[in-house]
This record gives sequence, C-alpha cells and structure tokens, in this order.
Amino acid sequence: MNRNGPASVAYPFAVVKTESGFSAAALDFPAMASADSEEELAELLSEQAALYLYEAELLGGDPPMPTTRRELDRRRTAEHTGGTEFVYVEPAATNYISLAIERAMREEGVSALELARRLSVNVGVVQRLTDPFYFGHSTRTLRAVAAALGRQLRVSFDV
Repeated sequence: MNRNGPASVAYPFAVVKTESGFSAAALDFPAMASADSEEELAELLSEQAALYLYEAELLGGDPPMPTTRRELDRRRTAEHTGGTEFVYVEPAATNYISLAIERAMREEGVSALELARRLSVNVGVVQRLTDPFYFGHSTRTLRAVAAALGRQLRVSFDV
C-alpha cells in the first residue's frame, strides 16, 4: 500500500483496524475487503482495483480517475474519520492470457463447465485458467483451449 498518495495510477481505500484484523472500502468504486494482516489486505485491495479496471474495460467505459490526495484531505477536514486510515493502492498485474480466454469463452457462448467438458478436465482447471492473477499457462494447455473454443492460438513478441 502506498501511504504517500498515488505514484502512478492508484486508488484510495479507507482502512480500519478491527478486532480480528483490518477492513477496507474503496472510495472510487464499489469494493470491500477484510484480512488478518495489512500485507494480506494490501494484496486483496490491489486485486480489487485490477478487477474493477478490467470490468470497466469489459463494459466499454472509462473508470473514474482516482480521488486526489487534495480531495481526500478536503473530505477528511469536512468529515469525522475516527480511526480510519486512507491508503492508495496500485492495481495488481493481470494476465492478459487469462482475460483473453475468458473473453473468447464469452464470445463463443461457452461456459466454464462446458469448456471443462470439452477439455476433459474438472471445472476448477478452467477457473484457474481464467483467473486474471494466474500466470502458469502452458502452450500445450493454450492450444487445447483454443481448439476447444474453435480458435487458433497465435503468439507474438511485439515491440
């Protein structure tokens, strides 16, 4: 968590200490998370921000710009914030391959259960392959997924 304001694109979250750990809510989009430790919470919030940006892309809209440190300071002055700490969190890295598989499934009208059937695997494998935070795809698996979706696998190294 970046406590000094946004470095690049980072979104503010209100964090409170609870009896069992920490809870947080995003200020700029609907998201909440709870965790036992600050480190675990930071990871969850980073993933929440990444998923929010991905959803905005899917819906074809532009996500709002993050609330600025100045606006956040203005809000704190106007409202009583108690034991709330405000932190800025950068979105987690997402794997475009997982997102491309999910997009292709949606375009072909194929559910995770149906893709699992076509690949002769359990649905948990398909869920892992479409997890935007999973980075362990093999080319063998990607070829099989492409074939099961009636697609071709193309790999390129662009500049």
